[in-house]
Amino acid sequence: MNFLFRQILLTLWLVLAAISPAFAFELIPISRVFAPAGSGSTQSYRIVNDKDEPIAVEISVVTRSMDLEGKESYTNAEDDFLIYPSQIILEGGQTQAVRVTWLGEPNPERELTYRLLAEQLPIEILQETEEKPEQRKGQIKVLLRYLGSIYIRPENVEPEVVLDRLQWQSTEDGKNELAITLHNQGTARAVLKNFALQLTVSGEKIELLPEQLENISNEVILSGNKRRFTIPWSSELPVGEIEGSFDF
Repeated sequence: MNFLFRQILLTLWLVLAAISPAFAFELIPISRVFAPAGSGSTQSYRIVNDKDEPIAVEISVVTRSMDLEGKESYTNAEDDFLIYPSQIILEGGQTQAVRVTWLGEPNPERELTYRLLAEQLPIEILQETEEKPEQRKGQIKVLLRYLGSIYIRPENVEPEVVLDRLQWQSTEDGKNELAITLHNQGTARAVLKNFALQLTVSGEKIELLPEQLENISNEVILSGNKRRFTIPWSSELPVGEIEGSFDF
């Protein structure tokens, strides 16, 4: 499908509303790491139709960008990858292997991030495309969508996360919260597993554990990116001059 012909609202995993159980497939695995050159620059996926009815699936790749709040945006990356086959009609119970090959920069300075997009379409759409490709235009109804992760990872890349800023702010109802901005200055993505925060507020030491920071733990900061998180602040805790450190 021509990427310019559709507006895609992409979510981290799936799913469009009101899907019939008959419309289903699996993308395996959901995440792959590619080498920028050599044998590791080609990886295989499996599309599994675990229902009885035939389905049509289309596979494409988009770049992955992330803003300060963690919202992702995407652009077409069809020139960076070779996907074969990119359009599949699967009979009930059938599995199809899909090979994805990186065609881009063989020596990137940092890890590059993409999304593998697998969309289930009405089966007649692909049949019509095979017969008359020029007739396939406009908005296409997507029945199910998977959004996998692709990482192009050169050797010797590492994340390096630093504390960029701590700032007090108020919610709409006047309650205090703490905004923390982290900057990944490294060359690979950082996954904030078991993130803990150590603070000194007006001379009082406060430690926030991973179970108190569920909105931060396991979040991702892409290479070169910043992420900002907010932490609700109890009225029983002090507000004032603040310093902090973290670990994960």
